[in-house]
Amino acid sequence: MFSQEEKTLLMAIQYEFPLTENPFYDLSTNTGLPLEFVIAKVKMFRGSGVIKRIGANLNYKAFRMVSKAALVGASVPENRIEEVSKMINRTRPKHNFWRTHENYNVWFTFKARTEDEVIAQVKELMKTCNVCDYVILPTKRVYKMDVKYDLFKGISWSNKGIEPETIPFVDELGLDSKMLKELENLEVKERPFMQFAENGYSESEIVELIAELIKKGVVRDFSGVLSERRIGINENGMTIIKPEGSAEEVALRLLNDLPQITHLIVRNVPENWEYPVYFMMHASSKSQIEETREKVLGYDNVADVKILYSKMDLKDFGV
Repeated sequence: MFSQEEKTLLMAIQYEFPLTENPFYDLSTNTGLPLEFVIAKVKMFRGSGVIKRIGANLNYKAFRMVSKAALVGASVPENRIEEVSKMINRTRPKHNFWRTHENYNVWFTFKARTEDEVIAQVKELMKTCNVCDYVILPTKRVYKMDVKYDLFKGISWSNKGIEPETIPFVDELGLDSKMLKELENLEVKERPFMQFAENGYSESEIVELIAELIKKGVVRDFSGVLSERRIGINENGMTIIKPEGSAEEVALRLLNDLPQITHLIVRNVPENWEYPVYFMMHASSKSQIEETREKVLGYDNVADVKILYSKMDLKDFGV
């Protein structure tokens, strides 16, 4: 699908994108690829959707009005999935997927200011959708959210360490949230930070700000984000785990053992739901995902592991 040089570039954009005043020039120097090639290919990949964006990957927990999140599983008749999905999509979920589960087939995320607001608003949304059977799973602790793809292994892969438990709010830091969101999607040019002079920052100051926000956890990292479907990563499985004992201990072991997992989260669960540990895995084949499931099933503190494969990205239905 990609040449060796293109793979080298896409890997570097994910794993080693320079946080400097002239990142594309430094990316060229670090990879040994000509600057003209780097700029042209990045623009081409952005235009085709291979690269979704390049910049600061912001942590939603730093934004007060959407700092609490939940995963919701809903039981929806197949002949109503499109109708219900469009109603869910009006809330602008980060994720909304049709997944392989014996009961709950529609899985989406929902954010609000407090956990109580999340629960109340999801209940109101489900009432509007005329869906009676659903489960709300608020986030208890995010351990890892890093989503990167190894184009040589054909699998998600990242050695990211544990995410900080407490993240300061952007307004507490006296920062402009609109400006920060502009940092998520930089222009592809030699000096992409020059535009922030209108916000009162020099290029060196904005680079220093991003570095400081990474230390605080407000910015998860500074890199490019690829579209899994555009790079041949055709399978994704949401893995749910029933622990024997501490969910947190299971999560820490997963974090240390399995660089191929993403979205590692422990959730608050109701009494009738026994799966508080969640992670995602993305791969070019289901066999790679099943191998990881078998490894986790072998843990002495894990009672059960299920994989809910994606059948369709329901955001494709629009609103």
